[in-house]
Amino acid sequence: AVTLAFQQFSQAINMVTDSAYVAGLVQRLDKAVLGQGTNQLLFGVMKLLWETTQNCSLPYYILHIKSHNDLLGFIAEGNAQADQLVSVVELGPVANIMQQAIASHQFFHQGHRALKRQFQFSTTEAIVASCPDCQGQHFPTVYGVNPGLRALQIWQTDITHIMEFGRQRYVHVLIDTFSSVIIATAHTGETAKDVIRHWPNNIGLITAFATCGVPQQIKTNNGPAYVSGRVKAFLQSRSASHTTGIPSVP
Repeated sequence: AVTLAFQQFSQAINMVTDSAYVAGLVQRLDKAVLGQGTNQLLFGVMKLLWETTQNCSLPYYILHIKSHNDLLGFIAEGNAQADQLVSVVELGPVANIMQQAIASHQFFHQGHRALKRQFQFSTTEAIVASCPDCQGQHFPTVYGVNPGLRALQIWQTDITHIMEFGRQRYVHVLIDTFSSVIIATAHTGETAKDVIRHWPNNIGLITAFATCGVPQQIKTNNGPAYVSGRVKAFLQSRSASHTTGIPSVP
């Protein structure tokens, strides 16, 4: 119907459709590159619409409106008239939301987040992963291994060296594995004393515990500073569990 509208009118045109899929398709087709799909009939219709929009030299606009609503105004009234005209026509089976998403990805190869926003359902990762053209593209890992399920549950900390900082080149970095909040402070060493200075919640010390609170568990490597009795006693006094399962790399 949209293709026929383009072909029938040789002037600027406004179109109203009750298909969110068609409206979204037309809005994206002018910058799209089509890929060969398995459904030849659908591909032929899509290619014809794509060629029509590419050859259109006049401005056009397409608007989506929900069908069968009781809204007031000329747009809703015109949509109701169109519904009445086509209601007596026997239509073929309409693709469900999953089939529409699969067909859309076959042409546009959009990522799973774009599919989820467009079609409002949650199995988009499987569609992208099953596409032969997208199988080489791995989904980025947002969270680390065994992240916390809420803030202040599991923190992970380590020390990195930034030589440009001079004497304070030992940067102690801490991250909340749930919220990804990062706190980093520069110190003159990487001993147990420096580790503890990065954590305390004493008044006047704007460091990790003072800023975010005391976590339930802290994961560190098994380096000398973290396995020292001084660090162990400090964490016990704050009722924070300490895990040293990460290998130390000097």
